[in-house]
Amino acid sequence: MMNLGVFYDIIFRWGIFTNSNEGVSFIKSVAEIIGKLLLTLVTVIVLLIIVFLIYFMLAGFSISDLEGAISSQWAIYAQMIVFMAAAFGMYALFERKRGWTFGLKQPGAVPWAIRGLLAGFLLMTVSALLIWLLGGIEWEWIGLNQLVLHSLLDGLLLFVGVAVYEEIFSRGYVQGLIRYHYGSIVAITVSSLLFAILHGFNPGTFDSPFPIINLLLAGILLAVSREVSGGLWMPIGLHLTWNYSQGYVYGFKVSGTDTVHSVLATVITGPDVLSGGAFGAEGSLITTIVTLAGIAAVYVTYRKTARAS
Repeated sequence: MMNLGVFYDIIFRWGIFTNSNEGVSFIKSVAEIIGKLLLTLVTVIVLLIIVFLIYFMLAGFSISDLEGAISSQWAIYAQMIVFMAAAFGMYALFERKRGWTFGLKQPGAVPWAIRGLLAGFLLMTVSALLIWLLGGIEWEWIGLNQLVLHSLLDGLLLFVGVAVYEEIFSRGYVQGLIRYHYGSIVAITVSSLLFAILHGFNPGTFDSPFPIINLLLAGILLAVSREVSGGLWMPIGLHLTWNYSQGYVYGFKVSGTDTVHSVLATVITGPDVLSGGAFGAEGSLITTIVTLAGIAAVYVTYRKTARAS
């Protein structure tokens, strides 16, 4: 096993650090960030336990009702609130005086949000249409009956909440924290990895390589959007319409979750590599290609805008 003396000798010889103080400072800063992220996740777990205990006491439920409670609608919204509270709490305690921001107070927030909404809908529409044209699925038109309209309203509320809380946590707090210390590339990489890992508990994530690959790429797309726009409103808009159109318009499962009453009902007719299988469009190779194109388009568009300004 390599001892610390040899490790330090290698990194200094390779020129990663010019002196031992710089190396020690780097290691301390990495340990600090890891500690903060772990503390944030522990805070989320503790707060969720407290919320569930209060709910069980007030409702008179027993531990045997835990599984049903976890999957209930109120628990999903409780999770949203807890993640945002943990992110804002950690920021207020440790980061506020350092000068970096979440990105919610953003100049031109409305135009950036509209760009994000259009981008998310366009990318998912292209993915869905290509999957359909290549024979991965068939669609049945359901339309806007009362059941679907009610579902559309419920889904809008749900995915607005999902987009806001996941972007505040992943792109606002995690990406902002790491960007402050190590710059944009490291921030994009780490926040995207964490985003994919947190979705790794969804059903079917590891049934094939594509769900986790697409979750990682979606994280990169959202993180790049955060960087190029200078705030959270573009990734929030993109995240919202990506999820919403996928589930409530085109009838796919969203990241392996249950299907809902949607405008189009989807029937899988092709292999999982094409259709996405039980994970939805995010499990398809087509979505991998489209998301890569989306990342490139966002980056290139920003570069052109930056050069013109």
